[in-house]
Amino acid sequence: SFGELSESRILVSPADRGNTAMIPTQAVAVDAATRADIRFLRSKFGMEQVAEGSHGKTLMLSPGDATDPVEHAAEAALALHEERGANSAPNFLRVVQRTPVPAVSPHTEQWGLDNEGTVGIIGADVHALAAWTITKGHGDVRVAVLDEGVDSSHPALRSQVVDEADFVDGNEHGRPDGNDAHGTACAGIVASQDQDVSGLGPGLSLVGVRIAKSGANDVWIFDDFATADAIDWSWDDASADVLSNSWGGGAPSPVITNAFRRAMSDGRDGLGSVVVVAAGNSQSPVDYPGNLPGVLTVGASNEWDKRKTRTSQDGETWWGSNFGRGLDVMAPGVHIATTDISGARGYSASDFTPAFNGTSSATPFVAAAAAMMLTADPDLTQERVREIIRETADPLTSGGGWSKFTGYGRVNTYRAIRQARRG
Repeated sequence: SFGELSESRILVSPADRGNTAMIPTQAVAVDAATRADIRFLRSKFGMEQVAEGSHGKTLMLSPGDATDPVEHAAEAALALHEERGANSAPNFLRVVQRTPVPAVSPHTEQWGLDNEGTVGIIGADVHALAAWTITKGHGDVRVAVLDEGVDSSHPALRSQVVDEADFVDGNEHGRPDGNDAHGTACAGIVASQDQDVSGLGPGLSLVGVRIAKSGANDVWIFDDFATADAIDWSWDDASADVLSNSWGGGAPSPVITNAFRRAMSDGRDGLGSVVVVAAGNSQSPVDYPGNLPGVLTVGASNEWDKRKTRTSQDGETWWGSNFGRGLDVMAPGVHIATTDISGARGYSASDFTPAFNGTSSATPFVAAAAAMMLTADPDLTQERVREIIRETADPLTSGGGWSKFTGYGRVNTYRAIRQARRG
């Protein structure tokens, strides 16, 4: 369990909603560590290897007699990088102040799939009905939801979850604890099979990957090393075609960055897994890892086909979609009906929530669209998937083209699938 590294520090939380605090631990994460790297940390700094991940990832812990174990780890990571050129950094816990989810929605329909104009404007959606005339996805295509767990026992999801793993507490399943409903909501947007609350790609398969858990003060806690190992497991062991990441914030992590690079280069037998990432909810520049080259970064739009801001007319004044370099496309991100943890836990007392929100909800729409494209043409490279989604998006600016506030526009699943069939 990653909490054992620095359990006393997880009470620290960022002041603003949507922001991320980085809490250093007494450990060093090394990507693609060599024996010489490990010997260097052992001989020079007395560090001990406490975990070995896939693809050469290694976690080294400061000695118990270090005066300041956290500072000791930071010095060791810097020395290893400067003297040996290793991809090393202190291992951080990331603590995210979560964006509140309303208990009610002004909608009675799933406007993100098909906006009839009851609220907002007709057609401000992902064009699901048109896309479904071609495909609803296929079980051979897998979308990994890296989050706080997916309720694989949920009636609308259980037949779609084909693999799961827990990188937080080491459980044999990837289901959440307590009221952690975020990952289940994201999974429902991808592939819910409920007739009234459908996912965009109900024929797709899901991989539930637990990388985070709730802590004190309604914060979300996850660990760099464990997260990187979860990324590698998703594309390698679980054979995920698309990785959906509704999380982010804080400084770059070498182990996370390199794991995403491996997914994009080595996943799908060299065609690359598509990595989809949330832009962030603090109405500021795009969060890491959404600013990494090659990932598909998603902002949030509302029922009026406008970028979600703190002053947009949807009424959610407590958050706004991030913007700037790295932003690719937009997708619906307010008042989204989707799956909740089955039973009384989660966002509501039912098995569904009416108003999931944030770039967290926009991201799985794009992940599902990408997976449906791969249903249409399994031989597309991940680079081509990203290109098509950008090329076929509906522009949200008068002049078209890329905008720092809305990227290339709101995703159009129908047009993306049609273009995918052409290669």
